[in-house]
Amino acid sequence: MQNDLTKSKYLSGLQCHKRLWNEVRHPDRAADTSISEQRKFDQSNEVGILARDYFPEGVLIDAITPLVSVKQTEKAIKRGDSCIFEASFIFNDVLVKCDILEKDSNSWRITEVKASTSVKDEHIHDLALQKHVLSGVGLFISETHLMFINSKECVYPDLSNLFTIEDATDQVNQLMDDVPRNVEIFQTTLNGNDEPQVLIGEKCEKPYPCPFKKEHCWKDVPKKSIFTIPNLKGKKKDELVEKGIISLKDVPNDYSLSEKQRAYVRCVQTGQPEIDITAIKNLLSVLEYPIHFLDFETDNPPIPIFDGLRPYQFFPFQYSCHVMELDGTVTHHEYLHTDTSDPRKNLLESLLNHVSAEGSVVVYRASFEKGVLKDLAAYSPEHTLALQSIIDRLWDQFVIFQKHYMHPDFYGSNSLKDVLPVLVPSLCFENLDVVQDGLEAQTIWDRMIKSTNETEKSKMIEHLKAYCKLDTLAMLEIHRVLCGL
Repeated sequence: MQNDLTKSKYLSGLQCHKRLWNEVRHPDRAADTSISEQRKFDQSNEVGILARDYFPEGVLIDAITPLVSVKQTEKAIKRGDSCIFEASFIFNDVLVKCDILEKDSNSWRITEVKASTSVKDEHIHDLALQKHVLSGVGLFISETHLMFINSKECVYPDLSNLFTIEDATDQVNQLMDDVPRNVEIFQTTLNGNDEPQVLIGEKCEKPYPCPFKKEHCWKDVPKKSIFTIPNLKGKKKDELVEKGIISLKDVPNDYSLSEKQRAYVRCVQTGQPEIDITAIKNLLSVLEYPIHFLDFETDNPPIPIFDGLRPYQFFPFQYSCHVMELDGTVTHHEYLHTDTSDPRKNLLESLLNHVSAEGSVVVYRASFEKGVLKDLAAYSPEHTLALQSIIDRLWDQFVIFQKHYMHPDFYGSNSLKDVLPVLVPSLCFENLDVVQDGLEAQTIWDRMIKSTNETEKSKMIEHLKAYCKLDTLAMLEIHRVLCGL
C-alpha cells in the first residue's frame, strides 16, 4: 500500500498503533468531525497561509495529487527556487509536505508552522520525519525550525510579530535514529490484516483526541468508569486498565486514592450522593438580591481581528442574564452581536444597563467571567468602576459542586452540563438542536456574522440565544434546588 504513511499518520502511530491501523483500514469507524473541530482545522490552515507572507520570495506547490506535487517540487528545486511552500517528497513510501522550505547555499532549512503558542513534543517528531524523508531523497538539511503564534507580544492591528520562530535543530537531531525504526514498525502495522491489540488509556486523548475512541475502542466502557475518577493521574488509570479494572464497582477498597477520589468511588458504588448541606447553606447565605445569573459567550481566534486583542485572547460576543428579585420575580436580558464589527462596545453598554449596581452576580467558574470583565475594563477604561463593581459581586456556583455536592450521576464532573440534568431533569443541553457547548457557540457565531443568507442567519441567531439563555436559566434553577435543600 504505497504512500499510506504521511506526517499525520506517523504522529498517529506514535500515539497508538491501533489508531494508525484504523485510519487506513477502517476510516469509517471514526466519529464525524464536529463543527468546532473543523473550525480549528480551518484556523490552523489560515495560520499556515498567513505565515507565507513573511517569506515574500516563496513559491507555492499547489497540486492536490501527491505525485503531481512531488513532480512540481522537483521542478521548483531544479529551477533554483530558494523558498518553496508545501514542498512535497516521497521516500520509501513515506510522503511529507514541508510548510516552508528554504535554500541557503548548498543546504536547506525546514520551517514547520503551527497554530500553537509553544513548541510541543509532537512538533519535534513532525520535523524529524520531514528531515528523514528529505535527507533520503538527497537534500542536506542544515536546520529545522518551528514557527508558532506569539501570543504575548502581538497586538492587533499590528500583525508583523504574530509569529515566533525557534530553532529546533538540536531537538530534532536527537530523534533521527528513531525515525527509520518507527517508519518500519508503522508500515508493518499498516500492512497487517489484524487490528493491533492496544489497551485504552491516556493515549486515547494525548497528544490529540482519537476519532476512534467513542465509536470503536470505548464503546463498551461504562459511563461511570475509572476514567471519571477526579484528577486520577494517567499512570494510575493505565495501571488499573492493565489489571482489567474499568468499572468503578471493581476498584479495590484498598487501592490508593485521595480522599476526594475515594469519596467519588464510594458515591458511585453506593449510589448515594454526598452533600454538605451546612457548607452549601453558608455559601448561599451571602447572596444579596437582586441576584443576577450571568454568562458570557466568547471567541478567541489565533489571528486577532479587533483592536487591542492578542492571539487567542477571549472577547465576548454574547451574554445572557436572568435577574431574580427578592419576591421571586425573574426577568431575562440578553445581547448577541450579529455583524462582523467589534462587539465589545455595544455588548458592554447593554450589560451595564441590565446588571444593576447592587445584588450578587452568580456565574459558573468565576475565574473566566472575571477575566472577561477585566478585559472589558481594559478596553473601555471609563467603565472600570462599574465593571469592578460586578467583579467584586461575583459568586461562583461551581464551588458548591467542586467541594460540597457529589452525585454518582455527575460522572466525576463538576461541569454545568453534567450537573443540570441531575438536579433539574426538565432541562438539558443535549435537547438543544445545534449549539450544545461553548466551542460550538463560537463556531456558529463566526458563521452567523459572515452569512449573507438571512434565513440561515436568523436560525443561527435563534440557536445561539437559546444556548446562552439555557446557561443562565440552568444556574437559576440549580439555585432554587440548592435553596430547597
